[in-house]
Amino acid sequence: MNVKTISIALAAVVVLLLVTLLMQKGGYVSQATEHYTKTTEKSYKSGSQVVEYVNNSIETNKSVWNLAMEVLQTVKSSQDQARLEAKLFPSTKGTMSIANKTRKFEATSNYYIISNFAKVEEDKKTGVKSLAGLTSVNVSALLGTPGVEADEEEEEEEVEEAPAPAPKKAAKGKKGKKGKKR
Repeated sequence: MNVKTISIALAAVVVLLLVTLLMQKGGYVSQATEHYTKTTEKSYKSGSQVVEYVNNSIETNKSVWNLAMEVLQTVKSSQDQARLEAKLFPSTKGTMSIANKTRKFEATSNYYIISNFAKVEEDKKTGVKSLAGLTSVNVSALLGTPGVEADEEEEEEEVEEAPAPAPKKAAKGKKGKKGKKR
């Protein structure tokens, strides 16, 4: 083989190597762009879902607060509250406890109010019992302390009182540096 053939063969190999490198570089760029696009879209979707969840949560909280304010201002009986609940939340119904004289409206498990009533009334014609004389509305769940109403119910169920703490002994006079009383 002569030098001319070897030079042509080497030149061809170098050109093929350069073409391969340029094609491979283009492949890396397109792969990186594709990966970036996929991860960015996924992150954007996740972020959008979080924002949507927070907005829905805020809207629900706001609506339950509106219900609580309306209950305090206009409700006199559990029937009034049921009508108001149906007006503001057509797809959700509250529950009533005749034994505890309460009505609980739960928009979600985290957003609810509990209305306390003074007495139970019974309709003479239909025999349907309802609550009357709104005394208070518990909004502890809306304030972020939902355990408060459960603690109050447990306290009501306790029959025995806790024993009073023993009185403390009277403090004696102070002593000086050498232990003498002053």
